[in-house]
Amino acid sequence: MKFTFASIFVIPLLFLSIAFSQTASPLRGKNLLKEADSLLFIDADASIGRATSVLQYFSDNDTLFVDATFLLAQAYREKRIYDSVDYYANICLQKALEIQDTVNIIYSYLNRGTDYYLMAEYAKALDELKKSETYYKAFGTERTTDKISPLYYAKLLNNMATAYIKTAHYDSSLRCFIQAIKIKEANHAETGTLIVSKINIGSIYLAIKDYDNSQVWLSRALKDAISEQDSVYMARCYANLGVLYKRTGDTSRAIVNYKKALGINENRGDHRNQAIVLQNLALLLSSQKKYDDAYPYFVRALENNNAIGANNSRLHLAMSRMFLEQQIYDSAIVHGNLALPLAVESGNMDVQMEDYKLLSKAYKGKKQFEKACHFVEKHLSLKDSATIMKNQEYIQSLKTEFETERKENEIVFLKELNQSEHTKALAIQSKQRLFIVVVLLALALLIVVAAYYFSKRKKEKELYLIEKKLLETNLKNKELSAKELQTEVDYKARQLTTHALNMLQKNQMLADIREKLNAISSQVSEQLARQFNAIIKDIGKSQKTEKDWELFKNYFESVNKGFHQKLRLLNPNLNTHDFRLAALVSLNLNIKETAALLCISPNSIKVARYRLRKRLNVEIGEDLYSFLNKLKGI
Repeated sequence: MKFTFASIFVIPLLFLSIAFSQTASPLRGKNLLKEADSLLFIDADASIGRATSVLQYFSDNDTLFVDATFLLAQAYREKRIYDSVDYYANICLQKALEIQDTVNIIYSYLNRGTDYYLMAEYAKALDELKKSETYYKAFGTERTTDKISPLYYAKLLNNMATAYIKTAHYDSSLRCFIQAIKIKEANHAETGTLIVSKINIGSIYLAIKDYDNSQVWLSRALKDAISEQDSVYMARCYANLGVLYKRTGDTSRAIVNYKKALGINENRGDHRNQAIVLQNLALLLSSQKKYDDAYPYFVRALENNNAIGANNSRLHLAMSRMFLEQQIYDSAIVHGNLALPLAVESGNMDVQMEDYKLLSKAYKGKKQFEKACHFVEKHLSLKDSATIMKNQEYIQSLKTEFETERKENEIVFLKELNQSEHTKALAIQSKQRLFIVVVLLALALLIVVAAYYFSKRKKEKELYLIEKKLLETNLKNKELSAKELQTEVDYKARQLTTHALNMLQKNQMLADIREKLNAISSQVSEQLARQFNAIIKDIGKSQKTEKDWELFKNYFESVNKGFHQKLRLLNPNLNTHDFRLAALVSLNLNIKETAALLCISPNSIKVARYRLRKRLNVEIGEDLYSFLNKLKGI
């Protein structure tokens, strides 16, 4: 009786509870999605947890399903787990298309296009973005909802414009950017977004060599950036204007704009953009044969690239080319050898080929013809590989196009399968004719490419044989010139040794005289002692005179060309004393002789030698004399 009585109250309450929970479910799902959306850029894992709960408990609600899968795709995009992004983006789009949720269809295609763009699949990205635009136009580009607005359409147009740039459709890119900027201006968008659009438009005009329009748009962008005091965009504008004036031949204005961009990037500590501007300045000055002005910019560009771990292959290549133009072959070889492994690491075949060419010229300039031949062969071999690779890629693209067209024709054929037998026969014949035409065209093109390749290869081989003969002739003459050079080097080496010994004998003799005068001065009158002290001071000045050292330096450099420059490359902070000590050590003078020449104590020489080892990064166990003589021979 109690059970029956309790049931009268419990059962209705249970049904009321179930009914209430079912009524409240969609609201609870929406609240979970709001929480997921608010956590999206703060805690992606928490956002994923809430969106997953919505899928578990409200999977039968199509609207909540689409919103939840969309948020999951966004959250995994934040975590860069792209397999999950692709999975949830696809099921979101499928459901949105099924229920005709136009806004989420627009978002889904736009995000898929962005994902393809980041994966460098620009054609696919453009295809997805165009689909988004089609649905957007159907929805109404001027409509505004809680999720969408005209400014969002401007964002879509910007993305399309960027994809068009990557596929070299510059006219379409300009159309999209200009349309987007009009929408932004009409809807009072932030000035920063307008500046970016103007810079992009100016950059496209610069790329297609429409310099007048490029200057107009970049000047507008710069004016807005100055008004907003936005240093990032100011630097970008000045850098682009520098490129523009360089291309139009106005080098003075180009340098002014580059330096303005450089100053801003230095103040901001932006190493990447500093490196870009410094490299542009260096290349511009180098092209004007202002090598002394260009060199510091190259060095600073290297330092900034090193600070961010960027690949320096192009910079070292440019420096190698600059030194080659000045016929400073050792430095050209140093930078060429530095560029080569970096180019291999980055997979840049163009830099590798150019580097081999420069190294062959540098070694030819040094009359090291065997090495020159080696790098000529390397250059030609890599050039052949690049040509074959391009031909293979072109043939593969032809095959892909043919396969695509074949599949499209098959689809058309299947659609027409229900038509009359006569129509079927015509379709088959058309397909066969198309197949034959495509195959014949592909074969003809392949023959033309092959003929061109072999003809070019033959000419290059003939040129190579001519160069090889010239190099062999030069090799035969090498021995004669080598003997003359050796005689000259031996003579200069004797002069150097004689001068060093004269300096040593002079300093030792003056030191002996000085000691004797010191001994006598203590035994004579005060007046004579003062005179003796004056003579002793004059002797000290004579021992430290720079004329002898300047003459010694000239002799030494004539025998060991570039020795000082090589030391400076190892450590730019070396002083004059370091250079003198290094030169004397390389002559294999002992500590006592070195001390006499430098007018310091032997203990001071030991300390100085230790410091020099540290500054030159000489490995423990390696003899300093051997290290310096190896450096002479580089």
